[in-house]
Amino acid sequence: MKKTHSMANVLDFGADPAGILDSTAAIQAACDSSDHVYFPAGTYLVGHVEVTGHATLLGAGDHATTLKSTCTTGNVLTFLDHGWHVRDLGFDAVADRTDGAYIYAAWKQNREFPDSTAPGAANFATIENVALTRQYVGIDLDGCWSVNIAHITAFDGTDDAVAPGGAIIRLGRETYTGPVHIRGLTARTSSPDRQPTSGIHMGHVDVVSISDTLIIYHRKNIWVTPGPEQFSALIEVTNSCLDTAHHGIYIEPNGGGRVLRCGFSNTWFGAHCNDAMVIDGRDGVVTGLQFSNCMFLANAGDGVRITGQGVDGLYFSNCFSGGNLGCGLRLCDGAKNVQWLGGVLGRCHELNGNVQFGYTAEPGCTGQIALANLAGNQAGAYQDEHDVIHRFALTEG
Repeated sequence: MKKTHSMANVLDFGADPAGILDSTAAIQAACDSSDHVYFPAGTYLVGHVEVTGHATLLGAGDHATTLKSTCTTGNVLTFLDHGWHVRDLGFDAVADRTDGAYIYAAWKQNREFPDSTAPGAANFATIENVALTRQYVGIDLDGCWSVNIAHITAFDGTDDAVAPGGAIIRLGRETYTGPVHIRGLTARTSSPDRQPTSGIHMGHVDVVSISDTLIIYHRKNIWVTPGPEQFSALIEVTNSCLDTAHHGIYIEPNGGGRVLRCGFSNTWFGAHCNDAMVIDGRDGVVTGLQFSNCMFLANAGDGVRITGQGVDGLYFSNCFSGGNLGCGLRLCDGAKNVQWLGGVLGRCHELNGNVQFGYTAEPGCTGQIALANLAGNQAGAYQDEHDVIHRFALTEG
């Protein structure tokens, strides 16, 4: 069936905005008929819909139009072709979802030219002004190229204890994904006892920018986990707040995966119930990460914990790590070439120093700490019995 370019109103196809009758068939018919589909204000019960062509799905506002999933598993909207857009829509479910995504797009065999060796994918997409509630995964992109995600709110995603592995946004679970740009994500849950597994989960990705984002109450607000023969590269996080979770960011390549050439600036990692940031290179490679003007403050564990022989080359410039119940910076298990230049590992920003040390380094680690203030830590400025870290022009006390 050839699609028209005129706007299709889902009400004209029998959709029920009162949320009493199932509207799946009506929504599918509207999507099959036109490249532009409008959802007037209301709540629409929906199961699973596949969207083809260069489609735009438009609601009356992210809190005015809600697509309410009748299923707790499976993908709600699956996009099969490039040039798709979702705007001004809300998503909810009849109960906490335990699998699948509200919005899903992935690499696949080329639909237009099935005999071609070139892949097909749902590329060139925009998702903006969208509200997600009770999601397992809100937005799942796996093999997509050139996607812009803006002004997203997420609330009460499924708790990790109910269904582990969920995320607000998941990128590159199996297939190379990027570039993807995320701006203006605000996410939290109703209670610190309800924490989804992650906020933004990245696997095989390249060129991901995250800015102006607030994530609260997720076990790992940002989680980076490239697997065997995968890499996570050129992730840039700026002007964001990663707050009140188990960890602000957790980087752990596995099976030889690599995390490389990433940058983090002007971002808060604070008030977590464990280490604010963990970089774990015991089962993969982490190299070429840069942090500037970041704060790791008031955490129940360490401000920054770096571990593993696969870590080689991390750079901190004018960062602050204080008021933590652990150390400001902990290096262990052979982490190499960690540079902390300027900033503070101790008392700062109306907070006392760290309960343990400004920094501690195990034998086998290497690096440098220079021009930094290590004053005010209860256990001492540093613990470095074998002098594995080169120190220059430090303030202690």
